[in-house]
Amino acid sequence: MLAQLLQSHTDQIQVLEVIGRIDANNAVWLTLDVDNALASGRNQVIFDLSGVLYINSAGLRELVQIWNNVQHAGGMVLIVNPSDYARKVLELVGLDSVFAMQTDPNWDLFARRHSPRLHRQTRYYS
Repeated sequence: MLAQLLQSHTDQIQVLEVIGRIDANNAVWLTLDVDNALASGRNQVIFDLSGVLYINSAGLRELVQIWNNVQHAGGMVLIVNPSDYARKVLELVGLDSVFAMQTDPNWDLFARRHSPRLHRQTRYYS
């Protein structure tokens, strides 16, 4: 799925790499980033959650809101390489059946190879 998306829709892809915590203090920034991407025609959203150390209910609520916004815009949300913590939380609340999730050891290679055409942002949250 990831390779196909990267090869066919690179102008519509927004990659958001999240490092640190997703909680009430910063989760709204993710929504703003995605809203800006949608306004620019990028409705294929890839979250790289490999660096997520913590996520609480406020963070989960924002992810669900993002998923709804992207679906409404005719796009999709893909979570790539969630950290063990993020994966466990998403599974615990049943969001692993809502979000498309993929573990891909070659993700960094894909992202670097396609990076000139990808819209990529990194958010560091503490």
